[in-house]
Amino acid sequence: MNSLRVAVVWALSAWACAHAGEDPLSLTAVADTVINPGQKGAPASWTGKAKDLMVYGPKHGNPDYRALLKFDLTGVPKVPVRVALLRFTIYKCYAARKVRADILRVHRMLRPWEEGSASWTDSMPGDGWSNPGGDFDPQAMGGSYVLDSHTGESGTLTLEIDVTPLVQLWQTDRVPNCGLIVMNVDNESATTFRPHSREADTLGARPKLVLHWAQPPQGDPNAIKPGALKPFGQPVRMRVELNTPALNQARIGQPYKADIRAKGGMAPYTFKARNPLPEGMELAENGELKGTPAKTGRYTIQLSIADAARQSGSGTLELVVAEAAAAAPDPVAGPLDAGKTKKPAVAEAKTPAIEEEE
Repeated sequence: MNSLRVAVVWALSAWACAHAGEDPLSLTAVADTVINPGQKGAPASWTGKAKDLMVYGPKHGNPDYRALLKFDLTGVPKVPVRVALLRFTIYKCYAARKVRADILRVHRMLRPWEEGSASWTDSMPGDGWSNPGGDFDPQAMGGSYVLDSHTGESGTLTLEIDVTPLVQLWQTDRVPNCGLIVMNVDNESATTFRPHSREADTLGARPKLVLHWAQPPQGDPNAIKPGALKPFGQPVRMRVELNTPALNQARIGQPYKADIRAKGGMAPYTFKARNPLPEGMELAENGELKGTPAKTGRYTIQLSIADAARQSGSGTLELVVAEAAAAAPDPVAGPLDAGKTKKPAVAEAKTPAIEEEE
């Protein structure tokens, strides 16, 4: 019965996608770059400009080169794909040990980055990685062996990595699409892997994300399922915290509005009050505190904050509600005229000058 239900779901998915767009759908990378420890925080000259990417193993002469890529899924049907393949066309590849031990891993990026400025220490100007080398999910979302058959400089060989679980997360909005990272963390690897980048002269050689909803291709026997790849790296904790030092004073019976902000983690943020707000006030999820307070007092507002990556933080603010402001005295009236109605001034009419006749 379960198998029948799955078959029906996939049949409906295939029908929906056949009416929504191309199947298979091939997307070209919209951003890609290379980071490595040798950059020491400064963008390398090839960042976002070179015609090939670099992924080197830890034993390579230039170790720990990693490639960042991003694909735009705007307009892609929300129906989860059946198979998603990350396809590289190889510019140069040298499997130094000639054994099935050099593994390319694909991980989900957790923080936005910029193609022209990402480095080993920074995701973009003014924003550093929490962990040098990129903030990524330690659990690999896909992987593949680098084989001896890939070695050479033909420029036409291709390598595909199954990244179906990752694309399904993006499609269903369960995680934000911050792109992916490709790396080789085999401690014995000296392999050189250099696929063409999105700047390649040949359009077909640029990195592709190929999406299948119906009749997927035969599985690549060299592909490694995410579950078979042990987690690598430390869990990333991007601290989420309040970024509003204080609230302006409110007054009874007068409309009040304040924007509460956060920092750290990944925008946008979601705010919730953990205790009752002052009577007449409400807090929107975007951090807008507004309303017309009904009672004076000092109120402590306890907040919980969640970012787009489902990381959480908290904070506390104090809102002072004072009495309504007293009416300002009339600056024209004197002390004895207080409370009296002031007569409006009458403008003195002026007679225009008459020119004397000569």
